[in-house]
Amino acid sequence: MNHDQLFKNRARVLDADLAGRASAAGADALLAEIVRLEQEPARRRRLWPSPRRAVLGLATAAVLTGAFVIVPSLFGESGQVYASQAVTIDRDGDLYAFYITDGDPDPGELEKAFRKVGLNEVTVELIPVSPRELGRVIGFDKTDPDARMSSTLSDCGVRVEGCLSAFRVTAGIKGPATFRLGRPAKPGEKYGFPADASASGEALAGVQLQGRPVAEAARVVRERNLKVVYELDWPLRDGGVGSRSETDVPASRIDPAWKVATAETYNDGVIILHVEPGAGATPPPGF
Repeated sequence: MNHDQLFKNRARVLDADLAGRASAAGADALLAEIVRLEQEPARRRRLWPSPRRAVLGLATAAVLTGAFVIVPSLFGESGQVYASQAVTIDRDGDLYAFYITDGDPDPGELEKAFRKVGLNEVTVELIPVSPRELGRVIGFDKTDPDARMSSTLSDCGVRVEGCLSAFRVTAGIKGPATFRLGRPAKPGEKYGFPADASASGEALAGVQLQGRPVAEAARVVRERNLKVVYELDWPLRDGGVGSRSETDVPASRIDPAWKVATAETYNDGVIILHVEPGAGATPPPGF
């Protein structure tokens, strides 16, 4: 008995039983498709996910962990590589651009962000500062002589909504490094970094002392029950831009007619008047 006869004996419905019966259009279409597939040569198929599906799958997995992480190699050397509620990180050639969006961030969360982009030996310290200095880099200590850090405030709010501050840093930092960022000072807590005394929320908010004679400025400060200390801003000897500040200068060395350059505060009830020495004044020996 051949195979065809064997199958005919086992079949419940034979072709002869269906002879003359009409078929529906769907059945005809199914039969035509089966015949077409039987006539085509067998093809070896590979089931690779499309690039779009791969990216979407990666994004979904990242969102479930609480942060959006993109592997830099997928997108070359430019574009976002990490984002959380505290910080967004872009890759820009040999640099990382950090956009801080939390005014009082958790150092552990920021260190986690550094780890995500391969900066495994970076630590973060928070320093009490004026509200105007929140999130800004107050200091950057590193052992790598080639590591660089620079401020990038110009595109802060444009690049990331709610951005408070931004900075760029070398992507391949070698060895330990520490970033010191500003956090809100507690009531009565001394700032770790001086602030503009005339800024909003400060002791002399709205009061401009710049350009005023020292005697007049000191009187305004004392009228607000604040103490005055002086610093002299000496021009650089090489004629370059900037100055060197001589601190803790006694009032006896200050000419009342000299002008105030800036007024600063550490939030401790003391106003620091930076004074521009008048013509003919010279710095003390050894300064």
